[in-house]
Amino acid sequence: MGGHRNAKSTNFSGLERPWFTALLAFLVAGAIHLLNHHYLLQENPASLREGISVITFDDASYIRPALNFLEIGEWKDNSIGSVAYVLRSPGYGIFVTVFFSIFGYESGLFGLILFQLFLWSFAVSVIPLLGMVIGFKKKHAYMITSFVAVMPMFSGFLSYTLTEGITPSLVILFYTCLFYGIKSNRKFIFVSAVLLGFLLIVRPALLVLVLSYLPFLKTFFRHILSALVLTLMPLLIWQLRVQRITGDFDLHPVYQSDAADLYRPLHSAIWDFHKMTGQTGPEFHSVMNQLWVAAREESSKISAVQTVVGSFHSSVLMSIDKVELKKFYSNYVEILQMQQPRFDAQTPIIETLPGEDSLILQARKLKSQYVLNNFLRAYILVPFEVLKEATVHSNLSLYIFQKPLRGNMFVEVLRWLSLITHILIFSLAVIGLGICREKWSYSLLLPGLVFLLYLIFVQRGIEERYMLPFLVPFLLAATSTIRVLKLSILNSSVKSVQ
Repeated sequence: MGGHRNAKSTNFSGLERPWFTALLAFLVAGAIHLLNHHYLLQENPASLREGISVITFDDASYIRPALNFLEIGEWKDNSIGSVAYVLRSPGYGIFVTVFFSIFGYESGLFGLILFQLFLWSFAVSVIPLLGMVIGFKKKHAYMITSFVAVMPMFSGFLSYTLTEGITPSLVILFYTCLFYGIKSNRKFIFVSAVLLGFLLIVRPALLVLVLSYLPFLKTFFRHILSALVLTLMPLLIWQLRVQRITGDFDLHPVYQSDAADLYRPLHSAIWDFHKMTGQTGPEFHSVMNQLWVAAREESSKISAVQTVVGSFHSSVLMSIDKVELKKFYSNYVEILQMQQPRFDAQTPIIETLPGEDSLILQARKLKSQYVLNNFLRAYILVPFEVLKEATVHSNLSLYIFQKPLRGNMFVEVLRWLSLITHILIFSLAVIGLGICREKWSYSLLLPGLVFLLYLIFVQRGIEERYMLPFLVPFLLAATSTIRVLKLSILNSSVKSVQ
């Protein structure tokens, strides 16, 4: 990390305007989310839970474990089988449980959303400290902070009961404690470890943040090693529970062999095939749901199978016989028909269903056959499409920006500004990894870029919110990249004059 004369004395109490930036973040984010609620209550009230939080498909797996724990003393959602006990790690659910236990359901929901707003405001208020610790001038640190505070692209999920309601804030606090600990007070390295340990049971995919310690490992080996033990302990305890219940260690154990719904190992194998062809997650779920419906309505089976086959990119039908594909999905419908009685009875499926294992092997064969004939598309073109999906958007997912205010001149200016900012953040982050030499720059960039590569090449299914926790770290690194490029250009100019 670069040396700075005043860095040693920089501390939380030394900030001159922390409450101003906190208030600015609170007022802007609060006003935007209230306006979003206003339009949702008018145009789509069913999309709000108790008129308070925005409902999503994932709500049940975050809220229900907390309710069940308070009602029957058992940490599980209402899914069928072992997945009910392990689908979501308990970090976010702990917040939900605390608020529900103190205030009750409806008031607790309101308190949770208000807490997320306050947490975001506090996190924004410490960005100047984070900026100054890593070398920004105070003026520039406050400029960056004000930009984060007023731009809704950084705070779009504060009224959702999703992990993204708290993870961006916790990541900012994590980096602030880590860098302040490295620069001034070693105790804060352990505070960062505790924060990261909690983050990992809020969203296990943020395990990549462990890479943030890597640049400092040689200099602070003993401190970092101790921090890693603190960090990994909560996730390890949760993974022991996952292993005990499912038989495997798994950060996101969605597909279980005793499930009675779609999400069985066969479904996972089919998704592995579909995503290699370039089919997106929403497209895949749409056609799979039609097969699930067809399992109940025999008359729709042929139509559903044709829909699945017709949803593929043209390269699939050039590589795999259409008749073979139709037979495969027809056989899959028959498997789903066997599941229906268990699903209706809400009982787990203990045994492997007849033909299921052979269909898993066939799905893997289809994937291999496709990749063999379409290597360039599978490993270059499709990942590039996922990268474009991850970066080329405004990150303005709230209803007001997508529906009622779309076309409004102010909103369109905001949309374009957010789009340009989003693209620049990612572009400059990649450039920064090559030209910035400070350890803190690698610490900010490595986790997010590794996670992005995972999304592009492995998961291949992405939503805007997945990269949200990394936006502020990327913004700081991107700003530093601009500074380095500016200095490089100035130095080149001086040399040419000489």
